[in-house]
Amino acid sequence: MSTHDDEHGSGTDPRYQPPQQYGQPPQYGSGGQQGQPYGGQQYHPSPYGQGQPQAQPHGQAGYPQYGQPGGYGSYPPQGQYGQYGGQYGPYGQTAVPARPAPVVVAAVLGFVFSAFGALMTVGLLLGGALLGTVLEDVVASDPTLSDVDPSELGEVTDFALLFGVGFGVLALLWTALMIWGSVRALTGRSRVLLLVGGGIAVALTGLLLLAVLSGVSTGEVGGGELVFSLLLFLAALAIVVLLCLRPAAQFYAAHRARRAAR
Repeated sequence: MSTHDDEHGSGTDPRYQPPQQYGQPPQYGSGGQQGQPYGGQQYHPSPYGQGQPQAQPHGQAGYPQYGQPGGYGSYPPQGQYGQYGGQYGPYGQTAVPARPAPVVVAAVLGFVFSAFGALMTVGLLLGGALLGTVLEDVVASDPTLSDVDPSELGEVTDFALLFGVGFGVLALLWTALMIWGSVRALTGRSRVLLLVGGGIAVALTGLLLLAVLSGVSTGEVGGGELVFSLLLFLAALAIVVLLCLRPAAQFYAAHRARRAAR
């Protein structure tokens, strides 16, 4: 082999590629085998500028194309958004509704009437028990009543005792109804008991007002008794009216919904 043959052979062999220097860009268009990355795919420069490779190197993941969801910043599924409403829902249901003013006023009036009922109960029970003794003392001390039959006096005493005990028990039951109804009305459990107790109070105070009016017409009762009986009647009527107002109805409806959600 001559030196001339070596020089021609080294220049005509297409497989021979000189090593590229570090930092030099690949030579484009110099041959079909030059500029190919690993894997045999050719690199074509983008017409819009550099930095947009058309083929990815072997074993490396490329950037997501336009219009395709990427791995980062993607929106969660729609079902996850719908879960937030169910998480915040129980807080609104378990919240305790505020007591409206009509409910508070009606409950306070109920406690006031229960105090009157307690006094009435004690008076009836003591009056029924002591009436017989009082009548016996009156008959014994009054000479004009000496001809009264003791058996008749005993019947009157027994009737007074039964009357006092019977109406005393009824007054005690009504007092308990007003107390328990006022408590349940304040706590939002129910307004029915206080409505029933208020209705009974309206009936009793109405009868008292009619009796006082008849006494005023005859001159036996003064103006003070009339004003007092009128105030009692209006207070009893206010219990029923206040519990039937819209704020009170919404208050008890909210409590019913809260108990049903438990």
